[in-house]
Amino acid sequence: MNKKYKIPYIYQKMQENGYTSLDNYLWLNEMRWMPIDKILEYQHDEGESESILPFAITGGGDKWVWIVDEENEEYKVGLCERGEFNGIYYAKNTEDAIIRQIIEFVSDSNFYLSEMNAKSYQINECELKQMLQKWKNSFTGILNERYLNIIDILSGLCLKHVKSSYGEWYALLSLDERQDMLDKYISFDLLDEEFEWYSE
Repeated sequence: MNKKYKIPYIYQKMQENGYTSLDNYLWLNEMRWMPIDKILEYQHDEGESESILPFAITGGGDKWVWIVDEENEEYKVGLCERGEFNGIYYAKNTEDAIIRQIIEFVSDSNFYLSEMNAKSYQINECELKQMLQKWKNSFTGILNERYLNIIDILSGLCLKHVKSSYGEWYALLSLDERQDMLDKYISFDLLDEEFEWYSE
């Protein structure tokens, strides 16, 4: 075990509840959790900064990392994409990263109104509400009450038509509403700024 890394309390609670294991795994959008033993066994590649510690991966194999700060046990969360030297600061801590994942999920093109026009990865509004309820139940005692209330707020919304320069889809939040919510709840000075995680 590498004792210089301190696993955030929230992640410890998630593992205690079995969310990082196959038996009781908790799916969360683009975060595929790693068990703590695998996190602590992580071997950094040559050129990879030891100030990052991967704890999850995206569906495309990019790394969600804690940015280790010896003076602060509440590590910032970064996203390190393959083939890039710089990552982005995604959230000021693990708790904020989780609620950001949920907010982004409900505002993306993951849902359909008509099954005839549904894509294979999309779900309907009823399934979405069930997923939000599962997240609330699973994160009760882990996330703070303010963030659990956000999940309640999202659960009370209905799918609507969203149109932007990226296309058109159905979601609970428009892109502007998503940004307003992120600005209100998880904004911090380094949000979406870059940091170097790999050098040749």
